[in-house]
Amino acid sequence: MIRKLILLFIIQTPLLLVAQDSEPAASDFVKATDPHIIVEGRYAASAEGGVRMGFPGVVLHLHFRGSALTMRASSSSDEAFFSVAVDGGKPVRLQMRWGKHDYAILNETPPGDHLIEIARLTESWEGVCNVLGFNLGPGGSLLTPPELPARKFLFIGDSITCGANADYDANTPKNERTQNNTQWSNAQETFGKILARDLDAQCELVSYGGRGMTRDWRGLTTVCNAPQYYTNALPDDPSTYWDPQRYVPDLVAICIGQNDFNRGVPDEKVFVNTYAQLVEKIRKDAPNSWIFLLDSPMFKEGTNRSILHKYLEEIAAKVNDPRVKLARVSFYPGNPSDGHPTAANHRAIAKELEPIFRQALASDNS
Repeated sequence: MIRKLILLFIIQTPLLLVAQDSEPAASDFVKATDPHIIVEGRYAASAEGGVRMGFPGVVLHLHFRGSALTMRASSSSDEAFFSVAVDGGKPVRLQMRWGKHDYAILNETPPGDHLIEIARLTESWEGVCNVLGFNLGPGGSLLTPPELPARKFLFIGDSITCGANADYDANTPKNERTQNNTQWSNAQETFGKILARDLDAQCELVSYGGRGMTRDWRGLTTVCNAPQYYTNALPDDPSTYWDPQRYVPDLVAICIGQNDFNRGVPDEKVFVNTYAQLVEKIRKDAPNSWIFLLDSPMFKEGTNRSILHKYLEEIAAKVNDPRVKLARVSFYPGNPSDGHPTAANHRAIAKELEPIFRQALASDNS
């Protein structure tokens, strides 16, 4: 069977953007909140039945029967990217455009059944996207997709956990780069997503580039840092309260602190107490979860790495919970022009953490 997957990557001409002014026939259009569509990750439902997403790594899972599928979505920026994977094939990138548009997902495809995954790749500050729904085309229909794994992982962090610049490629032509180089972000190839795939778990990334535990990279304490965005469905919108009972993780990993140190060493008491309070909030939301406190893979051996690890030891002692553990993560150099971990670095981080996580989870079944 031959299928054609439309790739919308760094679109430079509106002729390549599949946009329509007319609404699809009601019988052919399915809202994104339809029960046949499984949403993996944290999101807020919109009034018109859409799936609003700000956090990276949110995945829409569809089981589609038909020959042509179009996604209707809106974006608050031109910086957001998605990936589209069909029947387990290699994902391709789709760049969102500001405003509401239709995007061809499948086109000129012989009728058949297809498993489709549409994932947000880019960071939280790169725009809120609202997937409104799908035009199934004549004769198209949605079937029930396979169930997600029963096990659930939650990763809390900053741009490292988001996958910023994970797909860095120095050979990318300048005319194919966005203002913020978001074409290199890839939440699907982060250590969290890799660990979830390797350990057969769902994955939720509650991460925000540039933010910290007590202050952001600029030293600001008035923005939504980790304790604030942890409670939100959309990271910068406190009105979108996230009910923690919608997703109770079996394992939580926190990798944050890099930005707190950007303006100098953060106050020890403030950092330790704030971090410990977040851990205690997570424990209340997920009474039986394993909680791992991770070092920053962007800190070289030296003062900041040592101080952060000392703080983490104090936090673990303060919480005094046998299911709260430290997990050391080595330093990884990123690429020559950017210190964020590359996709290869993320795989190495996952390899470090995998036996630690596996042992903890296995102990629950012993």
